[in-house]
Amino acid sequence: MKSLGPGTKRWLGICVRVVFVLSTVGALWWFLRGIDVDALGRALEHAMLWPLVVAALFNVASQVLSAWGWRIMLEPRHRVPYRRLLRYEFAAQAASVVSPARAGEVIRFWFLKRDAVPPGTTGALIWLEKLFGAIAMALLVAPVPWLLSGLPGVVGGFIALFAGVMVVQLVVFVVVARRDASARVPKALRGVVDGMYFLRSPRRTGGMLAVMLLGESADAAGAVAVLYALHIEVPVAGAIMVLFLIDFSNLVPIAPGHVGTFEVGALYGLGVLHVQQDAALAFALLFHLQQVLPQVAVGLPLELRLLLTGRHPDANPPRAEQQGREGAGHSPVGG
Repeated sequence: MKSLGPGTKRWLGICVRVVFVLSTVGALWWFLRGIDVDALGRALEHAMLWPLVVAALFNVASQVLSAWGWRIMLEPRHRVPYRRLLRYEFAAQAASVVSPARAGEVIRFWFLKRDAVPPGTTGALIWLEKLFGAIAMALLVAPVPWLLSGLPGVVGGFIALFAGVMVVQLVVFVVVARRDASARVPKALRGVVDGMYFLRSPRRTGGMLAVMLLGESADAAGAVAVLYALHIEVPVAGAIMVLFLIDFSNLVPIAPGHVGTFEVGALYGLGVLHVQQDAALAFALLFHLQQVLPQVAVGLPLELRLLLTGRHPDANPPRAEQQGREGAGHSPVGG
């Protein structure tokens, strides 16, 4: 079968993106038609400040935990100081908020390259971080169909399907990571497969899952705090379901900071819980701000420092002995 040329792939990508944009715009129109703007204004005006501050702190805690997860994944081979990883995390998240095309992941490649982390390893760990986050979210949301009465069957079925797919994917990656990468995978993928080295350690795999579960719990607590600030009475299980739908909706990459897709997920989830449209939109807007403002406030100065000077304020050139160690490499089956 003849492969697609670069021009065809580019136009196909543009068409897919246009479909995603139009679908998101259409969904927003559907949810927001006939909304009471005055009621929205009143909901925002009467929001309590202190729960919003608490929600912002939960977001910071989530980033702190994410950086700790990176330390768990990297440490078997690459000892990057935790403070540096924390700065990397905030800068990468800020880049994703203000820039298109997954700029945060590009920034992370740039940062970790200075610490002698191979690109194949960075790419593998970026994917694994997302996978562990998805599995943690699946663990949180799995009991929801039994805790919320009147939940549509399609939502419960989708939650079960999502959890199953994530668990199967992790099992496959663990099996692949434990095999000899040099003998069993194409040469072009050996660096990526070898980058999954931390999956060979049950202790680190379990630790990573625990950290991601705490991070998702912090996000869920932030959602509960924003709901409380807006005087929206939704059970904790409902807040977790809304967070799950937001995360899933954000898989559609149409705009920096998940503008549009974030709101669609929140509006659908709160609609399922019979929350009024004006209150649901107020939550979507404030929770979105809770997710991005702390990251931008802390991470954007770090990102600008990188763009202006070409180096991170805490990054030092790799030591010669570290480079030698990386050059020597590790056995593909080592932990």
